[in-house]
Amino acid sequence: MNLVVNGCSYMHLYAIGHGHIDLAEQLRLDNPVSLAISGSANSRILRTTLKHSYTAPPTFYILGMTFLSRLEIPICTPIDDFEGRWVNPQNQEFSTRWQLDWTQKDRDQFVEIKLKTEIYSILDRIEDLMYRILSTISDLKSRGHRVLIFQQADNLYIDLLDDPRLRFFDQPEIIDKFNWRAVSWQANQGVPPQQYQDGSPHVPPEMTHRRIRHHQTLNEYLTNYIQENKLLT
Repeated sequence: MNLVVNGCSYMHLYAIGHGHIDLAEQLRLDNPVSLAISGSANSRILRTTLKHSYTAPPTFYILGMTFLSRLEIPICTPIDDFEGRWVNPQNQEFSTRWQLDWTQKDRDQFVEIKLKTEIYSILDRIEDLMYRILSTISDLKSRGHRVLIFQQADNLYIDLLDDPRLRFFDQPEIIDKFNWRAVSWQANQGVPPQQYQDGSPHVPPEMTHRRIRHHQTLNEYLTNYIQENKLLT
């Protein structure tokens, strides 16, 4: 069975440091590959995972989900058929690929309207994400794949996870009912933060990227969880 990881910049840096390669060795999986792209929205993580899975041999997918507020729209000139026209204008610097009639003014207006729609909709949006995740799990398993999903750093909806509408997060393929956050957990374990050449951005410590190649603590946790929950059987 192969290994594929997917996510945003947290998983991208993890893969740059060969975290997925070391994890594949620990789990005795083959051909470790990363689909992660910085700035990814959850919709992209799920879509590209499924897209990859329909032409892949049996694969174990590990998905580090990103911030709930990220949203993508199809406004870019595509560089390949796999990613298509999708982009998250708020978090991805793809302005050189914007379609000709899309401007910075459009981008700013889009982000402003998006933020207005999000003020009172956290529960509805996390419920929507839950059903997308459940559908992805079911689809992958039905075709012989395996999957593990967890949250990286978003704390926006932590206080809502006990709501009855979100009870279906209780799946072995979802770590701690989507309550466990890998980045803050690593920070609490003493894994050092990434150092930025232009100075550390204004990001809370529990959301700051962990330093490249310091993934062993995370890999040990993931390996133990996978084995304890028999996700590879």
